Amino acid sequence: MNLKQELGLDLAIKTIEHECMLNIVYTGTMINKSAYRYFSRYGITETQFNVLMSLKYALSDGLSQIALSKRLIVNKADVTGIIDRLEKKKLVERFADKNDRRINLIKITSRGREILLKVEKIYIEEVRRLLTGCAKTEIKTIIHGLEIIRKNLRTSYYRVFARELEKSQK
Repeated sequence: MNLKQELGLDLAIKTIEHECMLNIVYTGTMINKSAYRYFSRYGITETQFNVLMSLKYALSDGLSQIALSKRLIVNKADVTGIIDRLEKKKLVERFADKNDRRINLIKITSRGREILLKVEKIYIEEVRRLLTGCAKTEIKTIIHGLEIIRKNLRTSYYRVFARELEKSQK
């Protein structure tokens, strides 16, 4: 079913670019809602799951909050709160870095690993199920297209920011 039908639109979407963007946003919203329902059964959020996964698959024994913030799709200022909530659930622990005591390292606990054992396998299966019917070449095309859009967004953001800055300095 196409987006016009799914949304019950009276008229066709005018440009393919606009239809593409609406498809991305609508699909992302559907994925977020589904993820919320799935992860809430385990008492965690998708972001908390991503923290646990990052810690589990890190090559080092623990990651700094700065390193975690780079790996997550959240605002850097939100990482402390996310870690606080995970620590309260006893899914992660903070330790002072032995080389620099100003830095806290975040490590996954055995309880955090237990949660991941339950969640990760089903999550990976669901990701595969969602992409059923897409050939590997189509998946690579989607990935490539989204990388281009993100690059254009970064460029666009800086161009708009520069214009706004220029206006404010006049």
